Formats: sequence, structure tokens, C-alpha cells
Amino acid sequence: MNTQQFFQSFDNLQEEVKELKALQRRILLLLENFRLISSDKSSVLEDWISVKETCALLSCSEVTLWKIRKEGIIPFTRIKRTIRFKRIDVLNYLNQIG
Repeated sequence: MNTQQFFQSFDNLQEEVKELKALQRRILLLLENFRLISSDKSSVLEDWISVKETCALLSCSEVTLWKIRKEGIIPFTRIKRTIRFKRIDVLNYLNQIG
């Protein structure tokens, strides 16, 4: 195997790892969503989460979340001086893009 083939194989492996991580994240979110719905705790689905928690769920930066919010893709509210998102809205968005 020459150097070029090695680097091509390495790049392919990195892409496969990224795809697996994305798939794992989607599966975990679907399982969490199912757990929340099946446990019949509608108050948990209706809870408001912070920007940092939303970024963690979406695996994105605060700047990206700000762009999503400005485009009106995910509804939000202001509670005093903070921005909050409903957990169910964030999970629904993840299911749409997945």
C-alpha cells in the first residue's frame, strides 16, 4: 500500500466514523423521545430548555442555533432575559432533519 492509498483509506474511515456518530446521536434521541412519550410524562416534554442544552441536543454552536432561531425553524420564548426552547420542539426538529 502506497502513501496515497493509505491516506485515502484513512479519509474513508474518518467519513464512516462521522456517519456512525451521527447515526448513534439520532438513535439516542429517538430512544429518549420514545422514553419520554411512553412514560406519559407530558410535563417533561413541555419543559423549557436553555440555549446550551439545546445546542447539546442539536450538536451545534450557539451561532448556528441563533441562525435557526432567526429563521423561525424552531419556536422559542423569552423568559425574562433568557431564550428558552421546548424540548419537544427541538426533538421534532431533529426527527425532521434526520
